[in-house]
Amino acid sequence: MTTEQTPGVEPKRLVAIFYVLAAIFLGIFLEKVLGIVFSYARWNDFAVFGEDWTLTTVIGYGIAIAAAVVAWRTARSREVSFEIAAELKKVTWPTLRETRAATVAVVVATFISALLLGVFDFVWARLSELIY
Repeated sequence: MTTEQTPGVEPKRLVAIFYVLAAIFLGIFLEKVLGIVFSYARWNDFAVFGEDWTLTTVIGYGIAIAAAVVAWRTARSREVSFEIAAELKKVTWPTLRETRAATVAVVVATFISALLLGVFDFVWARLSELIY
């Protein structure tokens, strides 16, 4: 079976970029969570590397990097990630013109729905005032 070469970024690079970005976002999340835990436990969150790198920052990013490395080294996780990236390369993405047309259609439909619901709300409010 031959693999078809399509222009763009190769799936392995996309997967590696995803793992790096996931580790960064996980590190930010863990830093915030650990900051909350440290404040509730009344533990001192001292600076480790300058003012910006506190103990919670180092622990959070350390856990995130370890999780990314473990996920990358797990063969099944890496295989699934490569399969997902390969499938995403096969997707026919809409052009800018198609995206703009779909966005305009959604905005117009939203305004019409809001107007219709506003009219119904006004009518029901008036009927409620007459009854009660």
